[in-house]
Amino acid sequence: MFSPKLRLLLIGLFAAAGIVVLALQLNLVSGIALLSAAAILLLGHFRHGAILSVLAALRNGNISKAQELIQSIKRPDWLSQRFKGYYYFSLSLIATYSQDATAAEENASKALEIGNLPVSEQGILYYNLARAAYEKQDWTAAKRHLATLENISTPDLHLKQRIAELQEALATV
Repeated sequence: MFSPKLRLLLIGLFAAAGIVVLALQLNLVSGIALLSAAAILLLGHFRHGAILSVLAALRNGNISKAQELIQSIKRPDWLSQRFKGYYYFSLSLIATYSQDATAAEENASKALEIGNLPVSEQGILYYNLARAAYEKQDWTAAKRHLATLENISTPDLHLKQRIAELQEALATV
């Protein structure tokens, strides 16, 4: 989990070293190996981005670091399908933390549309959708998302507690 800047520095160093080795005709295999390492790192940079670092920052509660890292991803369309799902999942969590219900709802919907997320992450996204609908006073959408969430068996006890609180709030409406 290198930072994007360090990853780009390593790509540049490996590429430069490979070019120098090949230009000076020191060792063909070493030059090709260095250029291959640069190419693999470059591919990983565009296919995976900084998503793992973003998720680690979110897990540690460092929202500002997660925002900084997610903004370093310039072309989310180039991410692999799984990492694109996590990209929108992370954006949804950051928007939820920032209390931007509209952005949280949009990004949660995109993440669920892309798929490839484990059940626990899907549960969090459906909860975010239900919560956003509740805050917009769209009771039918909130109940629909909660019903979908009930069909997902998530092992997250904290999420189950939040679901119960939201169900109680919806029952009073």
